[in-house]
Amino acid sequence: MARPLNRIIEELRQKAIALAMQRDQAVSDLDRLKQENETLKEQLSESRQELTMARMEVDFLTISHRLADSPEKIISARRRLQRLIAKIDRCVTLLKEDADIS
Repeated sequence: MARPLNRIIEELRQKAIALAMQRDQAVSDLDRLKQENETLKEQLSESRQELTMARMEVDFLTISHRLADSPEKIISARRRLQRLIAKIDRCVTLLKEDADIS
């Protein structure tokens, strides 16, 4: 025998409510995951910057140790390298400014 129309409508209403709750939960999960993703992207960016700085420091120390054989000479070599790098940075800045003027 066919089910009454009222019963079918009530079952559909219950299913619609369940689907709406699932949708709300999915939207909530999506928002949470988006936020988590942004946080992880920021952490990754920071980690990459730290890695780059650490690699530069390793290169810097390697060059310093190749240039000097004692701790005093290493310190002196590091200072000299820092001055040279600062000069190079200033030259690059001047070249960029000159290119902007032209």
